[in-house]
Amino acid sequence: MSEQTPAPQGSEGAPEEHDGFVMPVASLSLQWPIIVSVVFGMVFIAACSALRHPFMGVYACFGLVLGLANLWMVQRAVAKVTAEANPSKALLAVSSFKRLGVISLLALVVGFLDRPDGLGVFLGLAVFQVIFLVNTSVPVLKGLRQHS
Repeated sequence: MSEQTPAPQGSEGAPEEHDGFVMPVASLSLQWPIIVSVVFGMVFIAACSALRHPFMGVYACFGLVLGLANLWMVQRAVAKVTAEANPSKALLAVSSFKRLGVISLLALVVGFLDRPDGLGVFLGLAVFQVIFLVNTSVPVLKGLRQHS
Protein backbone atom coordinates (compact mmCIF):
# COMPACT_ATOMS: atom_id res chain seq x y z
CA MET A 1 0.00 0.00 0.00
CA SER A 2 2.91 2.37 0.40
CA GLU A 3 4.33 2.17 -3.10
CA GLN A 4 5.02 5.27 -5.11
CA THR A 5 4.82 5.47 -8.84
CA PRO A 6 7.83 7.19 -10.35
CA ALA A 7 7.45 10.00 -12.82
CA PRO A 8 7.77 9.06 -16.47
CA GLN A 9 11.40 8.64 -17.38
CA GLY A 10 13.14 10.46 -20.21
CA SER A 11 15.89 8.95 -22.29
CA GLU A 12 18.57 9.65 -19.64
CA GLY A 13 16.62 8.00 -16.80
CA ALA A 14 15.71 11.34 -15.20
CA PRO A 15 12.14 12.52 -14.61
CA GLU A 16 10.48 13.69 -17.82
CA GLU A 17 10.88 17.36 -18.66
CA HIS A 18 8.21 19.47 -20.42
CA ASP A 19 9.31 22.90 -21.68
CA GLY A 20 11.90 23.20 -18.92
CA PHE A 21 9.49 22.00 -16.21
CA VAL A 22 10.44 18.77 -14.44
CA MET A 23 7.45 16.75 -13.26
CA PRO A 24 8.01 15.70 -9.63
CA VAL A 25 7.05 12.24 -8.39
CA ALA A 26 3.47 12.15 -7.06
CA SER A 27 2.36 9.56 -4.55
CA LEU A 28 -0.38 7.21 -5.69
CA SER A 29 -0.55 5.38 -2.40
CA LEU A 30 -3.93 5.05 -0.71
CA GLN A 31 -2.37 4.70 2.75
CA TRP A 32 -2.47 8.37 3.74
CA PRO A 33 -6.00 9.04 2.40
CA ILE A 34 -7.29 5.95 4.25
CA ILE A 35 -5.75 7.02 7.55
CA VAL A 36 -7.02 10.61 7.24
CA SER A 37 -10.47 9.37 6.18
CA VAL A 38 -10.70 7.12 9.24
CA VAL A 39 -9.78 10.05 11.49
CA PHE A 40 -12.33 12.34 9.81
CA GLY A 41 -14.93 9.56 9.99
CA MET A 42 -14.48 9.27 13.76
CA VAL A 43 -14.69 13.06 14.11
CA PHE A 44 -17.86 13.15 11.99
CA ILE A 45 -19.53 10.43 14.06
CA ALA A 46 -18.57 12.11 17.33
CA ALA A 47 -19.62 15.60 16.20
CA CYS A 48 -22.88 14.48 14.63
CA SER A 49 -23.71 12.33 17.67
CA ALA A 50 -23.18 15.37 19.88
CA LEU A 51 -25.65 17.22 17.64
CA ARG A 52 -28.12 14.30 17.97
CA HIS A 53 -27.71 13.15 14.37
CA PRO A 54 -25.41 10.11 14.68
CA PHE A 55 -26.57 8.66 11.35
CA MET A 56 -25.38 11.79 9.56
CA GLY A 57 -21.89 10.91 10.80
CA VAL A 58 -22.32 7.34 9.58
CA TYR A 59 -23.45 8.60 6.18
CA ALA A 60 -20.48 10.98 6.06
CA CYS A 61 -18.27 7.93 6.61
CA PHE A 62 -20.09 6.26 3.71
CA GLY A 63 -19.25 9.32 1.59
CA LEU A 64 -15.59 8.98 2.57
CA VAL A 65 -15.69 5.31 1.58
CA LEU A 66 -17.27 6.23 -1.76
CA GLY A 67 -14.45 8.73 -2.33
CA LEU A 68 -11.82 6.11 -1.51
CA ALA A 69 -13.52 3.59 -3.80
CA ASN A 70 -13.58 6.18 -6.57
CA LEU A 71 -9.85 6.87 -6.17
CA TRP A 72 -9.04 3.16 -6.20
CA MET A 73 -11.16 2.61 -9.32
CA VAL A 74 -9.51 5.61 -11.04
CA GLN A 75 -6.08 4.10 -10.40
CA ARG A 76 -7.19 0.73 -11.79
CA ALA A 77 -8.79 2.29 -14.88
CA VAL A 78 -5.76 4.45 -15.67
CA ALA A 79 -3.40 1.50 -15.18
CA LYS A 80 -5.54 -0.65 -17.48
CA VAL A 81 -5.79 1.97 -20.22
CA THR A 82 -2.12 2.99 -20.11
CA ALA A 83 -0.98 -0.64 -20.23
CA GLU A 84 -2.36 -0.92 -23.76
CA ALA A 85 -0.17 -0.30 -26.80
CA ASN A 86 -2.49 2.50 -27.98
CA PRO A 87 -4.19 4.07 -24.94
CA SER A 88 -7.74 5.21 -25.65
CA LYS A 89 -9.02 8.46 -24.19
CA ALA A 90 -12.55 7.40 -25.08
CA LEU A 91 -12.25 4.22 -23.01
CA LEU A 92 -11.04 6.26 -20.03
CA ALA A 93 -13.87 8.77 -20.50
CA VAL A 94 -16.51 6.01 -20.60
CA SER A 95 -14.99 4.41 -17.50
CA SER A 96 -15.10 7.76 -15.68
CA PHE A 97 -18.68 8.41 -16.75
CA LYS A 98 -19.85 5.02 -15.44
CA ARG A 99 -17.92 5.27 -12.17
CA LEU A 100 -19.04 8.81 -11.37
CA GLY A 101 -22.60 8.00 -12.41
CA VAL A 102 -22.82 5.09 -9.98
CA ILE A 103 -21.25 7.08 -7.13
CA SER A 104 -23.54 10.06 -7.78
CA LEU A 105 -26.60 7.83 -7.97
CA LEU A 106 -25.73 6.15 -4.64
CA ALA A 107 -25.16 9.52 -2.97
CA LEU A 108 -28.39 10.98 -4.33
CA VAL A 109 -30.47 7.95 -3.31
CA VAL A 110 -29.10 7.97 0.24
CA GLY A 111 -29.38 11.76 0.45
CA PHE A 112 -33.03 11.80 -0.59
CA LEU A 113 -34.22 8.66 1.19
CA ASP A 114 -32.93 9.62 4.63
CA ARG A 115 -33.16 13.38 4.86
CA PRO A 116 -31.62 15.28 6.63
CA ASP A 117 -29.09 12.71 7.90
CA GLY A 118 -28.49 11.24 4.44
CA LEU A 119 -27.00 14.52 3.32
CA GLY A 120 -23.92 13.48 5.31
CA VAL A 121 -22.91 11.44 2.23
CA PHE A 122 -22.26 14.68 0.37
CA LEU A 123 -20.25 16.00 3.32
CA GLY A 124 -18.09 12.87 3.24
CA LEU A 125 -17.58 13.10 -0.53
CA ALA A 126 -16.64 16.79 -0.30
CA VAL A 127 -14.19 16.25 2.55
CA PHE A 128 -12.63 13.33 0.69
CA GLN A 129 -11.99 15.58 -2.30
CA VAL A 130 -10.03 17.92 -0.01
CA ILE A 131 -8.10 14.94 1.39
CA PHE A 132 -7.33 13.78 -2.17
CA LEU A 133 -6.24 17.28 -3.22
CA VAL A 134 -3.84 17.56 -0.29
CA ASN A 135 -2.56 14.00 -0.88
CA THR A 136 -1.61 14.81 -4.47
CA SER A 137 -0.51 18.44 -4.03
CA VAL A 138 1.88 18.16 -1.10
CA PRO A 139 4.38 15.79 -2.80
CA VAL A 140 4.27 17.89 -5.98
CA LEU A 141 4.83 21.12 -4.05
CA LYS A 142 7.73 19.53 -2.15
CA GLY A 143 9.24 18.39 -5.44
CA LEU A 144 8.87 21.84 -6.95
CA ARG A 145 10.53 23.43 -3.92
CA GLN A 146 13.49 21.03 -4.19
CA HIS A 147 13.97 21.76 -7.91
CA SER A 148 13.92 25.53 -7.56
